[in-house]
Amino acid sequence: MASAENVTIKGVDFEIPSQYEHGTLKESSYVYQSGLTFRILSLDYDKNLKINYGDDIINANSAEYANIAGHDAVVIYKTYESKDYTTVYFATGNTIFLICFNDTYVNDDITNLIAGTPAQTMSTDEFSSKLNEALNDYKDQLAQEEAQIEYEEYQKSSRPTHRYFFFWL
Repeated sequence: MASAENVTIKGVDFEIPSQYEHGTLKESSYVYQSGLTFRILSLDYDKNLKINYGDDIINANSAEYANIAGHDAVVIYKTYESKDYTTVYFATGNTIFLICFNDTYVNDDITNLIAGTPAQTMSTDEFSSKLNEALNDYKDQLAQEEAQIEYEEYQKSSRPTHRYFFFWL
């Protein structure tokens, strides 16, 4: 892998493949061009994990559990605006990260990037449990939002419409 730069996200060092150099680095993310071209995101907050994983897995074309360079991972394949892309959720240390990139498979650059991160310290069961909990929380959130919309629609439809006409003489 031709490495152009190293970045640190939430204390984890990543060796960025050269085709994704000169991206924007923030405390919990690295983005090259757009979030679908290439991004790395720390999912150390449950809310971030719920929103990202829940949306990705529900809207996936397909998904698979994998072991990439000794790291537990879930690989999700999606299409957005006629472009195929892949998102990998993987454990490194005691944190889950995602890497999203515009490709249809996990190529050598992505495998090497994951291989260069610290070994995961969470168990496979803990990794799976965190993802399953995030997905269930996301589904609960969607159900609550749908119920709220239905309630608001019901309130609108059951509210009588009174028309008052005032005439000045």
